[in-house]
Amino acid sequence: MKVKKLTEMERKILAQLDRDARTPLRRIGRRIRKSEQSVSYTVNSLLKRGIIKNFHALVDYSRLSVLNFRVFFRVSYSSQRGFMRMIKFLVSDPHTLWVATCGGRYDLICTFAAYNPSQFNKLLREIMAQFPRQLHNYTILTTIVIRMLEREYLAAPGRRHREIILGGDREPQELPEKDIQILAEISDNAREKAVEIGKRLSCSARTVVNRIRNLEKLQVIRGYRPLIDFSRVGHVANLLMVRYHNISVEDEQRLISYLSLHPNVTCLTKTLGVWDLEIRIEAENRWDLRKIEREIRQKFAGLIYTTEAVPIYREYKKTFFPRFILE
Repeated sequence: MKVKKLTEMERKILAQLDRDARTPLRRIGRRIRKSEQSVSYTVNSLLKRGIIKNFHALVDYSRLSVLNFRVFFRVSYSSQRGFMRMIKFLVSDPHTLWVATCGGRYDLICTFAAYNPSQFNKLLREIMAQFPRQLHNYTILTTIVIRMLEREYLAAPGRRHREIILGGDREPQELPEKDIQILAEISDNAREKAVEIGKRLSCSARTVVNRIRNLEKLQVIRGYRPLIDFSRVGHVANLLMVRYHNISVEDEQRLISYLSLHPNVTCLTKTLGVWDLEIRIEAENRWDLRKIEREIRQKFAGLIYTTEAVPIYREYKKTFFPRFILE
């Protein structure tokens, strides 16, 4: 794969989309002092080159009475064809939200959505039975809360770091069928026009717009982000898995506050299981990644018991809408 660095204009546009992927291109143009035509051309180029894979709505799974389970698999490779068949199977499963290959002790990461632990256990057993020769060892984490952080390293230094929180102790919402259908339509195509959605769902564009606004008001939709494949521009990503000492709430909040303001930390996931915290770090090279990880460990040596770095190689699926609720 040919790697080409981002231009300054591409970085600025990605930064704007990373803050709100539904921002009109005309408005982005005004903010970065470029014409709407130039912005449109650049966005289409980023899509064509696979740097932007899609635009997704950040749907808060807890508002839908859904739980998230992260599974780290160790895979036995029989053949590339067999491995890709397994990936295709996982990507097509309506319970999977994230499917990615990785390094370190594990080979594959999947996030599964389910209504309860029993449903998840049944799903996992069915997948293990489907690929008995490939999937053996695994580690399961339950997702408690996710903090999606703005990619500050794309924007001007020192800009306010915005976060979007998913999960946690939230009151579920009983949504009408039409709202669920709209969530399904925009979950992986957040820039889709209301007119086109209305045609498919047999309702007016105004109805679509009003229902989306209500879903935002109910905090079912927490924001909109592009799915960016940074490997195509030479960037790298790691998950730094953290296990705490017996620390206080205040100690943990001090760590979270520091990480939330770090320009290269793009997501914090509090988990229940072997690890307490998952930190997603993105940087321009492996050296910078290692440097950032060392700084975190050194600064909070009294709080962190142990860590493990999990390099992310390729993301085959990422969505925030559990499509199985359509069934």
